[in-house]
Amino acid sequence: MEPSIIFSFSNSFVLIGWILLIIIPNWKYTATLVLNGVILLLSLIYSTMILATIQDFDVNSFSTLQHVKALFQSDMALTAGWIHYLAFDLFVGLYIVNKGKELGFPRWQYTLCLPFTFMFGPLGLLIFLFIKWRRNKVSQ
Repeated sequence: MEPSIIFSFSNSFVLIGWILLIIIPNWKYTATLVLNGVILLLSLIYSTMILATIQDFDVNSFSTLQHVKALFQSDMALTAGWIHYLAFDLFVGLYIVNKGKELGFPRWQYTLCLPFTFMFGPLGLLIFLFIKWRRNKVSQ
């Protein structure tokens, strides 16, 4: 299958997970569908793409910026890398929702972090960790 088709599908498919986390985080099936549905399928797609190209892998591929840049010259590698981001950012989004609920955060506080996590990954996590730290500091 063409990397551009896989890219388009993955970009659309991941939205199911984000919509579930943002709109209905308290539904009893949300976490299961996100983890065992969306993230699992993205992980399978990613793994299939990596296994199809593993023979070209060189242990030094991640040793310098130039090597990483060369690694992502292939559409297949670039698409696999993008799916890697999609899956892990959604996993972090699920963590934020689960941890926020576990700690008794108001829904708006953890939901606020999700668009940042979707678009900028670690920034959304950083915002969540700051809110968590701030809440702990205020409650002491």
